[in-house]
Amino acid sequence: MKLEQKLLEIPRIDSIPNPQPAKAGGRLLPLTLLTLLLVGGAAFWLTRDGETREQWRHQAAEAIKNATDGTPLAELNDLLRGGSPLPPVGASSGASGYIVHGTVAAPIDATLPPQGAAAAGQQAQAVIPKVTADNIVRPDFIEDLAAWLVSQYKPGLPTGTLAVSAQSANQRYGEKMTGLSGDGQGGRAGILRYVFHPAMIQGMYALYVDSFLEAVQRESAAIALPPEQCRQLLLAVAGRSVLLAVALEGVASVPDLDEQIKKLEWISQNVVSVNSQMTQVVFDLDELRENRAAQSRIDELQACVTTLAARYRKELEDREAARRALVAAVRVAAVRKGGGQAFDEDFLLFLAHWVDRRLRTEPQALASVWSAAGVLRDLARRCAQIALQQDTADGALPAPVQIGGQGR
Repeated sequence: MKLEQKLLEIPRIDSIPNPQPAKAGGRLLPLTLLTLLLVGGAAFWLTRDGETREQWRHQAAEAIKNATDGTPLAELNDLLRGGSPLPPVGASSGASGYIVHGTVAAPIDATLPPQGAAAAGQQAQAVIPKVTADNIVRPDFIEDLAAWLVSQYKPGLPTGTLAVSAQSANQRYGEKMTGLSGDGQGGRAGILRYVFHPAMIQGMYALYVDSFLEAVQRESAAIALPPEQCRQLLLAVAGRSVLLAVALEGVASVPDLDEQIKKLEWISQNVVSVNSQMTQVVFDLDELRENRAAQSRIDELQACVTTLAARYRKELEDREAARRALVAAVRVAAVRKGGGQAFDEDFLLFLAHWVDRRLRTEPQALASVWSAAGVLRDLARRCAQIALQQDTADGALPAPVQIGGQGR
C-alpha cells in the first residue's frame, strides 16, 4: 500500500485575521484555572475508591467537555471516558491517524498466548517447518552417494571389499555432480566454497546423516544383499570413514605443510622443465644425424643430452625424497591420531595437496578440515552401531563404539 503525503494548505499572511486581545485573555483564564484544578486534585483523586473515581470521571468529563469544546484540550474528554490513548513517543498526528516514526520490523503475531517467552517459543517451533533439504546439496546427491557405495562393495570372505577412495569420489562428483547445483556459483569450485565451512559441514551432516544411512540399507536390500553382507558393508563404510578422518587429521597436523608442498611443487616443475629441454635436444640430435651434419655438432648435442639426463635423474631423486618426507610427516601426525601406517602413499599425497589448496584460498579451511574429520568419525560410529545392532538377538542399540583414534 502506497502512502501519499499531502501538503497542508497554508493561508497567505494577509488572510490571517488580527488577534483580539480581549477574547484571547478571556479564553486563557478558564484554561489556566482548569489546569490548576487538575493538578491540585490529583492527590485527592488517588485516595478515593474505584466506584467513587468512576462516578467522578464521568462528571469531570461532562464539565471538561463544556469548558474545552472547540479547543486543543478537547482530547482530555476522550481520555477521561476511556477512549483512545495518546500516541507513543516519536509519533505525529496525520490526516488518517497517528504516524509512528521508526524502523520497519517484522509483524508481531498477536495470536501468541501471553504466557511469556516459553509459550512463544513453543508456538514458533510449531509454526516454522523443519528444514529437510538444501537447495545446493540436494537429497538426490545423498541417494546417489549411497547407491554408489553399495555398488562398489564386493562380497567375499571374510569381510568383502569396498572399492572407494577419496580420489575416486573426487573424480565421480567432479564430473557428474549428481544432486549438486553448481550453476551460477562457479560450478564445482563454487559448491566447495559453499560447503567447506565448519558450521556448514556440521549442518549438512546433521541434515542428511539419517537419510544417508537409510539409503545405504535400502540400496543393500534392493540388490538382495544378505544380512551378514549388509552388516559387513556397514562396517566397511565405518572403516573407510575413520581412516579418512585420521588422514585428514594427520594432514592438518603437519606444522610446515605449506612449505613442504611448495618445495615439492618447485622440484616437480624442475623435473618437467629438464625433461622438456632434454626432449628438444634429442629431437635436434636425431635431425643432425639424419642430415649427416658435422660430427663435432653431433658430439656437442650428445654431450648436452648426457648432461640433461644426469640432471633429470637428480631432479627425480629430489622429487621422490620430497614426496617421502611429506608422506612421512603426515603418517607421523596420523599415528598420533590412531592410525596412518597402512595409508597408501598416493592417497596421502592427494589429500595433502587437496587440503593445501583449501588453506591457500580459504581462511577457515583448517577448522573445516577438523570439522570434516569429526563428522567422519561420527559416521563411522553410527555405521558400527547399526551393524552391531543387526547382529544382536534382542535388537537393542549397543553402547557407542569407538573406532580408530581420538579426535583433535
